[in-house]
Amino acid sequence: MRELAICIVLLTLFASCGQQPKIDYEEKIDTTSVVDDRVKDTTKILVSELPIKFDSTDILIFAIGLVDLQERGGYSKIGSGSYGSSDIASSYFNQDYLIGNFINLVFQDKGRNERKLTDKKILIRNVNFLREIFSKTKAGYLLYSISDRDSNGDKELSHSDLEALYISKIDGTDFKKITKELHEFYDYKLIKGESKVYFRTLEDKNKDGELNNQDKFHYYYIDFTAENYVVTEYNPVKIFE
Repeated sequence: MRELAICIVLLTLFASCGQQPKIDYEEKIDTTSVVDDRVKDTTKILVSELPIKFDSTDILIFAIGLVDLQERGGYSKIGSGSYGSSDIASSYFNQDYLIGNFINLVFQDKGRNERKLTDKKILIRNVNFLREIFSKTKAGYLLYSISDRDSNGDKELSHSDLEALYISKIDGTDFKKITKELHEFYDYKLIKGESKVYFRTLEDKNKDGELNNQDKFHYYYIDFTAENYVVTEYNPVKIFE
């Protein structure tokens, strides 16, 4: 039954991610100063998931979202899948991953000190604890898949908008965007035995607002061998150009 519930949650999440995002170039958005105003929505209630902790760390993490008590018979449980794409629609946590739809995270250290991840308006899709990097370097990092701008101009922040890759330390500090503006984060992979994470983004090269085979992939890796990580672009397909 537990495995079935997990499959349902993951299928719900992946189904919401199936559409290619659109880009509206008419409306310029300054993402550096967009403060989250969704908590003032009186039609919804601010709710926290029960805390999680990645194994071998000492930080509690609370995933925060908004739910509408009037939808589908009222709020019964976070993760029930009864809410819209901008709410806490569903969540799944295993040893190194947190997957769901969250508007923010709260981090609590051993001294019970708490801090928000950000004041910006974002939609957090998933969080990955880089355990391989932690085991090799003792430095704890989290990677985030995030929608941080209304890229299609529909006045909502949802899975229909561009996805970006962010990084922070395990306690939520040094939260930074590492993909370029208006690039769609595609995927990433950590190679075992190396202290590097490789990722790809897709650029709307012809600026037609669509992501298709007329556009361009960009390739990067994050090198964690130095004291501070370094992001480097590379091009494995240049030999064909």
